Amino acid sequence: MLLEVSELSIAYANDTIVKNMNLSLEEGEVVAIVGESGSGKTTVIRAILGCLPHGGHITGGEMFFEGKNLLENTVEDWRKLCGRKAAMVFQDSGSMLDPIKRIGSQFIEYICEHSSLTKSEAAKAAEEMLNKMHLPHTENLMKSYPFELSGGMRQRIGIAMAMFFKPRLLLADEPTSALDVTTQAQVVTEMLEICRRDQTAIILVTHNIGVAAYMSEKLIVMRSGSIVEAGKTDEIITNPQSQYTKELLEAVPEIGGKRYAF
Repeated sequence: MLLEVSELSIAYANDTIVKNMNLSLEEGEVVAIVGESGSGKTTVIRAILGCLPHGGHITGGEMFFEGKNLLENTVEDWRKLCGRKAAMVFQDSGSMLDPIKRIGSQFIEYICEHSSLTKSEAAKAAEEMLNKMHLPHTENLMKSYPFELSGGMRQRIGIAMAMFFKPRLLLADEPTSALDVTTQAQVVTEMLEICRRDQTAIILVTHNIGVAAYMSEKLIVMRSGSIVEAGKTDEIITNPQSQYTKELLEAVPEIGGKRYAF
């Protein structure tokens, strides 16, 4: 088992946000967590990566990654884990990027921080990774500032950086919600292509159960900090047991009697 989360509870101050969360993940597996805003989805993956916002703290449960208890991690343990073994794609990667630094400068700095590559080696490797995300004119892209790029391009760059070291675990927080429908489909396809090639496991957080159905093998439905339904994606989509899950499915667009993920 790559990741095992058992009875995890998380609070901000005295307010419990996540209650008794259970989640398991094998190598190369994709698990989606769906639910409305405020259901605790993002809080769960932030806890797994050790980056809960100020005031957030784990009040109960266990988290094991590669057999190691994450709750016992030191600052140095987290530094070694984040970026190389586990990485995150944010909802808007543009907010992650430094607005006054060129893309190439940021990507090279990130690579050099987590490896022994020289700057010239890192520059070549970064450009190759951008090519894998099917980004055009990568040489010019490396010289661009974030504000000069579209949302879809920034998102692809965020995924490229997160996937550079072939992490065993990718945490994706609403990676397509800020994009138009066509770009959503392209980004999801490219992300799955890279993850399948590198056997990277994914935890996808989304409010869109259609996107979750398209990407995942297992599905977890959350509401108000608790799991209301969990299991194989196909089984939940075809035979939902929770009324809340049924309502989420009803929200997926339908054309000609067929529901579409995007």
